[in-house]
Amino acid sequence: MAPVVIVLVSDGSRCLLARQAMFPKGMYSALSGFCDMGESVEEALLREVAEEVGLEVEDLQYSGSQHWPFPQSSFMLACHATVNPDKTQVNIDKAELEDARWFTYEEITEALQNMPRDPRREPPVFWVPPSYAIANQLIQEWANHQQLSRK
Repeated sequence: MAPVVIVLVSDGSRCLLARQAMFPKGMYSALSGFCDMGESVEEALLREVAEEVGLEVEDLQYSGSQHWPFPQSSFMLACHATVNPDKTQVNIDKAELEDARWFTYEEITEALQNMPRDPRREPPVFWVPPSYAIANQLIQEWANHQQLSRK
């Protein structure tokens, strides 16, 4: 089983989601990547964020874990990461990602409510992984935190 970090990056008011070319149309998710041999979860997370989107993580917080059988048996270690709100320019590694962009709380809450239900129908323009995926848990946690901070 291969260890994988999955991280939802935030600048405090927005979260960063990305998509790979192999994702279903319109789906964006948290960043993820395999841990290298001898690398800690924290080191892998910092490296993956820097490599995939060119951002420097200032703080990280562990959220949870999940076994994921695709594409091979992986053990997902989920975290939230914060970047400096003044340093949010994304530099996408096109070999890894098709797109990455910042999303607002309003966009995220709409995506969480408009999940594709019928595979025969056109999916929403923007949607997130289903509730059984740990990426969804990270996105939901971020949205809940944003909601509380707005009160």
